[in-house]
Amino acid sequence: MSGIQFGLGVAIGSITPKEQKDILMKDFKEVQSTWCPRNGTQFTPAHSQPDFSFITYAPKAFRYFRDAYGIKPADFLLSLCTSPLQELSNPGASGSLFYLSPDDNFIIKTVSHSETTALTKMLPGYFLVRQLCDIVTITP
Repeated sequence: MSGIQFGLGVAIGSITPKEQKDILMKDFKEVQSTWCPRNGTQFTPAHSQPDFSFITYAPKAFRYFRDAYGIKPADFLLSLCTSPLQELSNPGASGSLFYLSPDDNFIIKTVSHSETTALTKMLPGYFLVRQLCDIVTITP
């Protein structure tokens, strides 16, 4: 859980200062792997967990969604990364872990590689639906 929180902080913190550009199809396929050794790097601070890699899928696309729904980076990180998450029991067969933010605003679900593949294939469709909703709701 603390590794997820640490990785989110690094991933969101590294993309937030960059100017948001138009989302391209390649952005949905982007995968970033960040090495997080215990002693830190020039990109990651030191931490108390064992060394690990944090993989971020489609960071620009997810930034777009957070922006589109008015989720500010600071609020997102405050909600997910400042206090321990609550692990929810999972009666499902997938073996996924679910975590709830302390303020009940967000749920994190761990996913298998095959679920990751399926979900990232669906992501452009969500983007297009969001774009259509923006067009339809514009009033003159």
